[in-house]
Amino acid sequence: MVLIHGLGSDASVWKDVLPRLQLGFRVWTYEMPGHGRTPPIKDATVATVAAHLGQFLAAEGIHTPVLVGHGFGGMVAMTYAFDHPQEVRRLVMIDAAPRQAATREMKAQVAEQLSGNYDTYLADYYGLLSKDEAIADRVVDQALRTEQITFTQLLLNSFDFDLSDELNDQDIPILVIGSDSLLPDPNRALEFLDAYGYSGARTISFKTMPGVGHFVMLEEPDYTATVIAAFALQK
Repeated sequence: MVLIHGLGSDASVWKDVLPRLQLGFRVWTYEMPGHGRTPPIKDATVATVAAHLGQFLAAEGIHTPVLVGHGFGGMVAMTYAFDHPQEVRRLVMIDAAPRQAATREMKAQVAEQLSGNYDTYLADYYGLLSKDEAIADRVVDQALRTEQITFTQLLLNSFDFDLSDELNDQDIPILVIGSDSLLPDPNRALEFLDAYGYSGARTISFKTMPGVGHFVMLEEPDYTATVIAAFALQK
């Protein structure tokens, strides 16, 4: 099993989930370029990070893993899985989707904010991702430590992400874990999933986490690990 953090985070975000998953699996944490202690790469995009993930898997000798991606990490995991469908056993998408709903205007607005006051934008955005003040402070700190060029390139590139058509041709079992950020109304979960591009998925299941913020692995590590493990153990 390989755990992939999200944009502006790092591998340490899994520290509470990791020992729980290690009770039943061999688990690796992949850290994206420009995050944590991993050096940046030139021209960072979803595709180039997915290629970097492939290099990591090869270097570690990891074969047919369950890929678990959080946020942007889910885009990376899905990209790699769809490019190498025979090499991925299962796919877990935590607050991640095959299609982004950003308009050209939204992309231009965010680009302007990033170039104007980068630190303020990150602090304001990441500070809202958890109602737990300690967790919010932690994720803001991680975001501000992320290499700025990498963060900007990946965020803007993510707005164009769309694998919803490719999803129609895939048989990889997919689990979507949705916090309040992705699925704010559990009773309308299927409606939201369809809007995010999951309507064509052949093999999909989902779990809602009402009242939990985007960083589910920090707010509810036990439940997050249990849901991931149960899905990974399915035949």
